[in-house]
Amino acid sequence: MAGTTRCFNCSKEIPAGVERCPVCGFALSGGRIEAIKEATELNSRAQLHDSRGEYVESIPLYRRAVELYPEFVVGWYNLGVALGKAGRHDEAVEPLSRAIALKPDFAAAYTARGDVRASVGDHSSAVEDYSMAIELYPDYAQAYYKRALAWMEMGRTREAVQDLEDYLFYRPHDKRARRRLESLKGGE
Repeated sequence: MAGTTRCFNCSKEIPAGVERCPVCGFALSGGRIEAIKEATELNSRAQLHDSRGEYVESIPLYRRAVELYPEFVVGWYNLGVALGKAGRHDEAVEPLSRAIALKPDFAAAYTARGDVRASVGDHSSAVEDYSMAIELYPDYAQAYYKRALAWMEMGRTREAVQDLEDYLFYRPHDKRARRRLESLKGGE
């Protein structure tokens, strides 16, 4: 056996000498291994700040990580989420879009971008993002719930009811969602 290594992006074990991770598509070589290592270290330090709610402190670390390694999907995603949580919603869309461009099947990135768009009142775009997340990952319960909230903001009760029912199929014990569904059905 030739040996294995770990993907810096998704942490899956892969055969040594492989150019791209077969799981996430992360480029593993090209003479940038030191930059990739530094980028992942910066990402880890930034995540520590995020875990403490220190999003403003994590943002420059994520920015440097993606500067060092522009194909760092998780770095772009984390940067977008941190910007959103820091209240910098307009800035958050671009890194989340970059993560999606690098990994078009990244359902969590679509959901995070939907969250950012919903927070600035762009509920129609948020619905598109949540819908894409659901298309990619049909049992992604949170995407149904968040899309239901966006539908409600748009006055689309029937769609919101359907999404809450779908959400409750996956999370039947969520009392908050059940109350919201009952309230919507009572107002139909």
